[in-house]
Amino acid sequence: MPRDRFKLAEIAQKHWVRPGEQIVWAVERKGHVGSAGKAPHALVGGVPQAGLPEPEWPLPTTAVSTGRFSMDEWAHDPAVWGWAHAQSPDQIAVRWADLFTAGRDECWLLLSDQRLGLVVEGEVLEPGRGGLFTRSREPKREVAPLVTWWEAPVGAARRFVAVPLGRAVEPEWFVRVEFADGSAFDFRDPRAEQSVRTAYANLGGHAAT
Repeated sequence: MPRDRFKLAEIAQKHWVRPGEQIVWAVERKGHVGSAGKAPHALVGGVPQAGLPEPEWPLPTTAVSTGRFSMDEWAHDPAVWGWAHAQSPDQIAVRWADLFTAGRDECWLLLSDQRLGLVVEGEVLEPGRGGLFTRSREPKREVAPLVTWWEAPVGAARRFVAVPLGRAVEPEWFVRVEFADGSAFDFRDPRAEQSVRTAYANLGGHAAT
């Protein structure tokens, strides 16, 4: 079971950041990720073999899983948390979709005032944790609090935008991370406007507005 974002941010501030670095966001995946016109996302590249259980999330609607929707109507499907927009499989948004998919609900997005990262808690990647051999006489191997699956300087993101999506009178709000390589990744956030303001209040001149 993943921690709440405040606890994860606390762990990241203690164990993941570098001297002088400050955590801004800790974002939990809360549903399926889509790409290439449908959801769930189909893996494109190699991913860590984490062996994590599939969360008990509801499946996307038939319309979304088969690509029978118009424009951004996928945003109205509550089972969909994120969406990768890309023109080629080697772009960052696709890599994020791959890693979020492999990491299930244990993969977190971290934004600091210096870096972006996708991380998983080390203890959930430890095979046999809590199993039959936990009382072995062998000394316990040190487990990193957070394992980084992907990271880049925050400048890899061209900008962060709060975007209202969907076709209803009341839109579905998402944060869009627009990458310098031309791809983008959306994640559902009812407080998207506040999240973007928080990001820019802490980033200074690291990302363009």
